[in-house]
Amino acid sequence: MKIIQLIQKPQRRGAEIFAAQLSEELRKQGHQVLLVSIFSGEAELPFNGEWIKLNRPVSNRLFDFLGWRKLSHLVDSFKPDIIQANAADTLKFSVISKRLFGWRNPIIYRNANQMGDFIRNRLHLKFNNWLLNQVSGIVSVSEASKLDLHSTFELNRIQSEVIPIGIDMTEIDHAIKEDLKINLPEKFLIQIGGLVPEKDPIGMLDMFANLIQELPDLHLVYIGTGKLKSQLNDEIDRIELWERVQVIAAQENIFPFLSKAKALVLPSKIEGLPGVILEAMYCKIPVVAFGVGGISEVLKEEETGWCKLPDDNYGFKRAIKEILKSENELLNKITDKAFNVVMARYSIGDITNRFEDFYQLVK
Repeated sequence: MKIIQLIQKPQRRGAEIFAAQLSEELRKQGHQVLLVSIFSGEAELPFNGEWIKLNRPVSNRLFDFLGWRKLSHLVDSFKPDIIQANAADTLKFSVISKRLFGWRNPIIYRNANQMGDFIRNRLHLKFNNWLLNQVSGIVSVSEASKLDLHSTFELNRIQSEVIPIGIDMTEIDHAIKEDLKINLPEKFLIQIGGLVPEKDPIGMLDMFANLIQELPDLHLVYIGTGKLKSQLNDEIDRIELWERVQVIAAQENIFPFLSKAKALVLPSKIEGLPGVILEAMYCKIPVVAFGVGGISEVLKEEETGWCKLPDDNYGFKRAIKEILKSENELLNKITDKAFNVVMARYSIGDITNRFEDFYQLVK
C-alpha cells in the first residue's frame, strides 16, 4: 500500500512519536510511506523514510489555503491508498484540503485522546462533528477514547475500531544503554510529558512537596516542555525546592532517565493511552497514575501498577510511599506482570499488523 501519515509537527509528543514508529514499521514491511508534518518543529522522530515538512505558519491554522493546496498536490502526485491523520490539527487540515480540492483518497483519523474534553462550545462541537463525518475510518487509542468519541459526536456509518499504541522493544533495549549526559539524584520519581494543563505538572509538584515531609531523601524529575514551564519554575522557586526538583527539556532518548527512576508518575487529568506507561512497564519501572482515559485498561491496581481514581491525591501519594517501602518480592511481582502484559499485547509489530488490517477494510 501507499500511505501518507500526517502529523501536526516534529515534536516529542506521544501522537507524533507513535505515528513515526508506525510509519517506520509499515515501511519495513514493504509499504510506501510518506510522513508529512504540517507545522515547523525541531525534534527528530524515529522514521528513516521520506519526510516532507510543509512548515506552515501556526498563525494561519484556521485559514491556510496554500497549505491545504500543498497537501492536495502531494495526494495527487503520491496517489496514496490511505491518508492517516494523527490527532490534533491533522483532522481539520486533511478534511478541508479534501473538500476544497476534490481528491477522493480515504482519510483515517487516529483518535489519540478524549476529544470530548477539548470541546469548547456548541459551535466547536458541530464543526468537529462535521470533520469526523468526512473520514472513512477512525482508530481510537483506547476503549475509553472510543466511548467518549461516540457519546460526544453523531457519527454516520464510519468504520470505528480500537487499536492501542505499540512500543518498539528492540529500540528500547538499544536506547536504554546510552550514557546519561545529565546528573540525576539517587532516589527520584519521574514525570515525562508535556508541561501542559492536562498533564498537571504543578499538581504533581504540590503532592511531592507534601511527600518529602515523610521522605526527605526523595527527588522529583520532570522531562518535557510546554506552556506551563515558566509557571512551574516560579512555583518551584516559591516553595524553595530547586535542590529537590529538576526540570529537564524533552529528550530524544528518555530511557536512560526512566530506567533509573523509583517510579513513573502520571497525574494527568486527560489522556488517551500514554505510551510512556507501556515503556515504563517494559523497563520494569513501577507506575502510579490517575485512571483517566484508557490508563485503567492497562494499569490494574496492584496487579500491573497503581491506578488511582481521578483527583484522589491522597491515594496517589500513598501509592508512591507503598512503592518506596515495598519489599522487593512484592514489587517484582507487579513489575514482572506489567512486563508480561506489554510483551503479549503491545509490540509495535503486532499493532502495525492491526493497522494494516484496518487499512484494507477501509480502502
